[in-house]
Amino acid sequence: MLIDTNIIIAALQAEKKTVIALSNWKQESRPLYISSLTIAETLALPSLTESDLLRIRAFLHNFISISFDDTVAEVAALLRRQYHLEIPDAGIAATALLRNVPLVTRDRRFKTIREITVLSI
Repeated sequence: MLIDTNIIIAALQAEKKTVIALSNWKQESRPLYISSLTIAETLALPSLTESDLLRIRAFLHNFISISFDDTVAEVAALLRRQYHLEIPDAGIAATALLRNVPLVTRDRRFKTIREITVLSI
């Protein structure tokens, strides 16, 4: 499963149902991926202190990071044109598509993308 930025942020805020879902998936040995774009989006939050950054980086190490490379960029461009997405969202959707894994998100716009499976928590 590819975990979207909004799910990562909810988990960092200790939202119970999100933490439980991620914990259950990890216990089931399901691979949990994040895009390198999610790392950038999460670490870019303006109110973060140095201790917040350390805690977030440690948390993000629980996931398998997938780089935003040229192949992902090409597919992201296609999805951006077709679905009018912002680049980070197009990149995350492209990552899910190329890895053939469901995208776990709360962003309803992703449900319009026919090429990917979207799960919500």
